[in-house]
Amino acid sequence: MNLFTTAFHSLLYQPLFNVLILLYQYLPGNDFGIAVIALTFLIRLILYPVMSQSIKYQKTLNEIQPKLQEIQRKHKDDQEQQAKEVMSLYKENKINPFSVFLPLLVQLPLLIALFQVFRSGLQVDSMNNLYGFISHPGNINYLFLGLVSLAEPNLVV
Repeated sequence: MNLFTTAFHSLLYQPLFNVLILLYQYLPGNDFGIAVIALTFLIRLILYPVMSQSIKYQKTLNEIQPKLQEIQRKHKDDQEQQAKEVMSLYKENKINPFSVFLPLLVQLPLLIALFQVFRSGLQVDSMNNLYGFISHPGNINYLFLGLVSLAEPNLVV
């Protein structure tokens, strides 16, 4: 494996996989659906500072939207002047136009790793990715609240 793949596996995939198995083992009822919900909650909690900053920037962008439209209308024939005015408006309101993309760049690798965990991580042969202090869970019960199988397509999804 190359360096990028090894880093992705070691820093994102393997920790997410181990936390999911740990949650499955220690949450009452050994319910896989509850473990997935708990893992999702933990990820959202960890990413909260990044998401709150993104929401703040989004709110500020919405507040200055009328000014942006005015600049676009005023300088519709002069794209260079329009860009200068927009950048000065961003500077005046302390907005970095690229800061909206930062949370996406942080969340995307996590989402890809989580997808990999669900796609291939829960098979018997992938249990060798468990850390030494996490015991093998045996057969995983894929029923959510004892009603819906998470391992098969269903009408709810």
